Amino acid sequence: MCFDSFEQERFDAFEFIVLIPLPTRSMLFMISAHDSIAMYLAIEPQSLCFYVIAASKRKSEFSTEAGSKYLILGAFSSGILLFGYDRTTTDIY
Repeated sequence: MCFDSFEQERFDAFEFIVLIPLPTRSMLFMISAHDSIAMYLAIEPQSLCFYVIAASKRKSEFSTEAGSKYLILGAFSSGILLFGYDRTTTDIY
């Protein structure tokens, strides 16, 4: 990581030092997943860190909006992945 760009953008480096290794570990866990639940449990910590990184500029209105939109879309996709899509209820006979 380039700490010079952190200083220019005035990011708190501590947040990124904590938030970058967690998705990396999650990706490694995702590689070793043998079933769907393990894959889901590997994707969730990764996405939570990316939500925080997307909304990392606290004073920026665009960053807050991006983080909230990313969280809402992630919640929808996570719900569909977790609960599935039942095609039999939507068919008209």
